[in-house]
Amino acid sequence: MDREKQIYRDRCAGTSERVEDLLSRMTLEEKIAQLSGVSNEKKLYKAAEGDIPCEGFGAFFARKLTSEQIGSIMRYSREKTRLGIPPVVFEESLHGLYREGSTVFPQSIGMGASFDPELVYETARVIGAEARASGIRQTLAPNIDISREPRWGRVEENYGEDPYLTSRMAVAYVTGLQSNGVAATVKHYAAHGSPEGGINISPVHTGEREWRESMIEPFAKAVQEAGVLSVMPAYSELDGIPLHAHRGMVTDVLRGELGFEGYVISDFGAIPMLVSSQHVARDCLEAGKLALHAGLDMEATSDDCMGPELLEAARRGEVSMDEIDGAVRRVLTVKFRLGLFDEDDDYFIPFEKRSSTSLKLSRKAAEESAVLLKNNGILPLREDFKKILLVGPNADTAQLGDYSHRDWERQTVTLKQALRERYGDRILYAKGCAVASPADDTATVFELAREADCIIAVMGENSMMHGGIGWGDIDTTNAVTCGEGFDTSTLLLPDAQREFIGKLSETGKPLVLVLENGRPLCIGGECSISDAVIEAWYPGEQGGYALADILFGKVNPSGRLPISFPRSAGHVPCFYNHKVSARGFYKRPGSPEKPGMDYIFDTPAPLFPFGYGLSYTRFEYADLTVRCSGPDDIEVSVDVRNAGSVPGAEAVLMFISQHICPVTPFVKRLRKFTRVELQPKETAHVTFKLEKDDISYIGFDMKPAVGEGRFTVTVADLSAEFEL
Repeated sequence: MDREKQIYRDRCAGTSERVEDLLSRMTLEEKIAQLSGVSNEKKLYKAAEGDIPCEGFGAFFARKLTSEQIGSIMRYSREKTRLGIPPVVFEESLHGLYREGSTVFPQSIGMGASFDPELVYETARVIGAEARASGIRQTLAPNIDISREPRWGRVEENYGEDPYLTSRMAVAYVTGLQSNGVAATVKHYAAHGSPEGGINISPVHTGEREWRESMIEPFAKAVQEAGVLSVMPAYSELDGIPLHAHRGMVTDVLRGELGFEGYVISDFGAIPMLVSSQHVARDCLEAGKLALHAGLDMEATSDDCMGPELLEAARRGEVSMDEIDGAVRRVLTVKFRLGLFDEDDDYFIPFEKRSSTSLKLSRKAAEESAVLLKNNGILPLREDFKKILLVGPNADTAQLGDYSHRDWERQTVTLKQALRERYGDRILYAKGCAVASPADDTATVFELAREADCIIAVMGENSMMHGGIGWGDIDTTNAVTCGEGFDTSTLLLPDAQREFIGKLSETGKPLVLVLENGRPLCIGGECSISDAVIEAWYPGEQGGYALADILFGKVNPSGRLPISFPRSAGHVPCFYNHKVSARGFYKRPGSPEKPGMDYIFDTPAPLFPFGYGLSYTRFEYADLTVRCSGPDDIEVSVDVRNAGSVPGAEAVLMFISQHICPVTPFVKRLRKFTRVELQPKETAHVTFKLEKDDISYIGFDMKPAVGEGRFTVTVADLSAEFEL
């Protein structure tokens, strides 16, 4: 057949027409080849030398390949295979493209604390540009699980506990990344953030109404607003059915209800887990059949279950050709939408990695991510302090979070480096303790403390893991306490850190506690003996500069908690948007001195609630009004004034509560937010327009229904009612 008559090569033809033409020309072998992604280094090195099978392959993992090798594989695939079908090249990009020399941004939980979708869009746009310059055309991000289980090590990879906040960040990330011709992959569809016992990959116990109410919204918005091109299911099981074998969730809900038109890629090793871990399949072939029937389109990053054995089964007539064609059709559709068939020599689009602009953006993101939890007046630190003692396991360690390239540590500025660069020998330093063990310089710490005007202790967790489950390496010099596969039964700081902080407080010197960690910690004791507490999360490569500026008042902290901090592990779950009947009926919280009910010796309330965050200035809210003429015309407005003496940014959060609902309502739900930057004495008039989604609930038929009756809108300490 003449090349000129091949419609799939015609750039002017429609995507659907090109896909169907190409599909009609493919052999069974070529179709099956599109259903797997290769990560085997030997195979890829051979492919880079031109040894590519005539049927090609669906995708490959770029991890250890150079850009030159990637380019060779792409050229050979287009020019030497029978039909010239290019693979998709993919890589991780959770908080920066996982390649040497890429810009490192704050971990996702910190980005959630910014309450700034525009910032997320800009960081994702840079990640996309750096990916495109490296030859990467799909990245396995963003993670948009709703983190309701703080013992889970992967809390850090997500934007927090709230579905609305997460949905806005999801749309921003997907839109920013895909603006550069790089496919985003939202994960982990769709109920991964509440694993049993907080243990990764454990079953998720939730009913259909709950996942529809609280977990699926970010995926729906990523599909319907941002047009995400790829979705990855969760490792976990939902109501006894693994997500990688769940046709109801993947085909019926994701494609049927949400209208997803991209392709579904498995998580790494997840299809074999149907055999090894979840015991719903006897062997890899049966697992592959289950995944294909569920609606999986590609196995990452192998062909263990959707490769040679599936091919032979298809030849025997044991596999539906409609299901194979459907999966191949979706993979090809994404490849055409990415323009992979139409690129000649412009596959790599030049972009300067770690430019002054991207580093400035990383620093801004770190500034907006930090949350001031306590301040008795010690912050900002006085410039006339003659000596400041800096201590702690994370004071001079590049804590970036998991899915960090090992070379990123060399380009990261720690707080010690930033303070020494600015203040020289005024900054005294001794480590004092490791993450989970004492250090041998404790005596030095207390000698230095005698001459210091104040102490800054940088404590928290260690997430120095270069990869993900089963394929990363671990910093063996310190205990890894957070990240994928690093779950915990306690949310306390390790004993070594708690004891060290206690001894620091006994010096009588002002104590500032800075936390670098990936999940909420139970820090009630540490807060009580500290003069100020900053939650910095994992602040990215410019985090040291950002924290130095916050400590000395050159930047006013503006972050808000995207996830509630419990008082103890026994207070879990403690997410804010619970049902009205949760968190106690008697409303008589107790204490050891005066036992009560609900909790005998404690209160169910969190230590720090969702949305909490202090500032160096003071914001006042006034004139909250609601104008309502029907469910399609509701407008909320409020005035926000900077009543203090320094400039500052404020995240304005609007919550809605429904008084009476056929299905038990939430105590409140975040439904709108924005950030305003105000000079001293300046006022901003903020207006939110509500949509039907903001006042809906999941009805008896498991479909959204618009609420009726009275509603309460809450902004800060103000509230107003309206009625439908």
